[in-house]
Order: sequence, then C-alpha cells, then structure tokens
Amino acid sequence: MKSDLNRLRAMALGFGLGSALFALGTVLVWLSGSEVTVNVTFALGAAFFTAAAFIQWRTAVAHAPPPPAGFWQRIGANLANPDWASAVIQFLGTLYFNVMTVRALAQAFGDATISDHGVWHPDYVGSVLFLIASWVAWHPIVRERRGRLLHGRAKWITGANMLGSIFFGISAWGAEPMADGSIQSVAASNWGTFLGALAFLTAASLSW
Repeated sequence: MKSDLNRLRAMALGFGLGSALFALGTVLVWLSGSEVTVNVTFALGAAFFTAAAFIQWRTAVAHAPPPPAGFWQRIGANLANPDWASAVIQFLGTLYFNVMTVRALAQAFGDATISDHGVWHPDYVGSVLFLIASWVAWHPIVRERRGRLLHGRAKWITGANMLGSIFFGISAWGAEPMADGSIQSVAASNWGTFLGALAFLTAASLSW
C-alpha cells in the first residue's frame, strides 16, 4: 500500500509539474517571450509528463494479473487489460509530445522573436492518444485499481484528463497552418493549450 501511495504521489507530481509548465509556456507566449524560452518550457513539461506516464504504466504492470506463459498470450492479455492499455496509450502520447516539443525547440534556435507558428502547440496525434487513454480509463477495472487510494475521486480525475485532451485538440485545430503562413486561430491555439494544461493540473492535484 505504501509503495502504491508513493508511486501515486510521484505520478501526480510529474503530471502536475508538466501541466504547470505547459500553462507557463502559454503565458510566456502572451508575454512575447523568446521562442527558445517558450519551447524549452514546453519541452520540460513534456518530459515531466513522460516520467509520470512511465510511473503510471509501471504501476499498471505491477497491478496486472500473472501473465500467461506464451509471448503472444501475454501480449493479448495486456491488450485486454484496460488499466495496462490506458497507461501504455498515454505513455505513447507523452513520448510523441516529447518528440514534437524537442523538434520545435531545435527549430527555434536562431530566432529570438515569437511568431504564431514558431512555438510548439499540441497536435492531433498526441491529443487523440490522450483522449483514447482517458476514455479507456473510464472502464470499471481501471477505476477500481486506480481508485483504491483516491477516495472516490477517480471519475473526477478521468473527466479532467478527458477535458484536457479535448482542449489540446482545440489547440491542435487552432495551430493548423494556413496558405498565407499564419495559423487557423491564434486564440484557439493558445487558449486550448492553457485550458488543457489547467485541466491536467486539476487531475494531478486530485491525484495527490
């Protein structure tokens, strides 16, 4: 029980710090910070998200029933386990955000001014993976395994994560490039990122 509590708090801390950095990155955009500073903030946020998602996946592995003997049988059992599947999908989503934030950071070097398309924004791939993970996490098995230490907050946490994924999807729509070099909607892109980060931060706080 104590090890589960420690993992839960470490996971909540990672998601909380990552969410706070995503929100801070958007604030820096509004304050016209440099592209490098903004993208470093987003990259650090994605790194904390990935660390927390890894802990969540390892916790799902620890709580899984004993695996079958065969390789393919183990794969099938894992895929049929909604706790494992949700954790893996979310972990993959955070890895994708890591790749994209580092890519944006690499592109930002040499340009010290903010542009609508020069900083990282959530995109559809990562947002959809997060949304699928949140949807799978509604399964009663997941809520039972993750909710033992949450005192009835599992539904609220899952709902906040789902809301964050939706806001990140709105940000992805807003960040779509237009023919003239601008993006679809600066307001939707920035506010989607900011509100999504706040939703994820709420979920992390409830987990703590």
